[in-house]
Amino acid sequence: MRCAVGLAASLTLVIGALPTQAARSGGATIRIVYQRPVDEATRALHRDLKARRVLEGLRAIAGGMRPSRSLTLRLSSCGESNAWYASRSRTITVCYEYVQEVRDRASRILSETRVSPNDAVLGSVAQIFLHELGHALYDLLDVPVLGREEDAADQFAALVLLELPPAQARHAIDGAADLLRSQAAEETPDQAVLADGHSLAGQRLYNLLCLAYGADRRTFGYLVEAGSLPKVRAVQCRAEYDLAAYALRKLFRSHLRDGRIGRARIRRAFRWMF
Repeated sequence: MRCAVGLAASLTLVIGALPTQAARSGGATIRIVYQRPVDEATRALHRDLKARRVLEGLRAIAGGMRPSRSLTLRLSSCGESNAWYASRSRTITVCYEYVQEVRDRASRILSETRVSPNDAVLGSVAQIFLHELGHALYDLLDVPVLGREEDAADQFAALVLLELPPAQARHAIDGAADLLRSQAAEETPDQAVLADGHSLAGQRLYNLLCLAYGADRRTFGYLVEAGSLPKVRAVQCRAEYDLAAYALRKLFRSHLRDGRIGRARIRRAFRWMF
């Protein structure tokens, strides 16, 4: 989400006191912050994400877009499970609590799926980081959005992951889909949920699967064969993917270093997943 929620306002005040790494992208600085948690359990998670260089990978994607204003990418203890982009401070924050929730959900649903523990966690983490980066880039690059920005951010995340090699894209999409499937199973469509800026988790799940199938029927054909993606939706997925991919190229082309994000850059950025 583009606006900060929860503890975002107070956290932005202490950025200067946290250890940071920065890289230049055109005229902008992209900083990364791995905030050191207090409790031991979260410190282990902090060490793992830092060792994998998760934020460095996200910075590589953002750097390919040549933002003209600075951006901070941060992993932080928040006191809640959340992730957001704050336009005022130009900061993406993903909470350790959110990553831990993803891990907890993965451990509960693995008995019901064929997705590996690694995919269930890292595919979901990649999707949420890219979702928030989508919010940031729409803001920093002043890219117009027709429709709900949450849906546009979901499309951005999916299209980037689908630029990975087919086998890796399948791992990432399967992992992200498992989290959405888990959330959909718990979702009650009451007024607050229906009024939220995000689509229902079930809708987000089928939108993701449809884009994947539309991008590569050979790699993702199993989604239809297994009944994960209804055939009535599958017939239009190629057109949905083509429309989304065209929009992404058209809207971001003038901001890209070589006219596109670049598959090589994306593959390097997500080496931490595989």
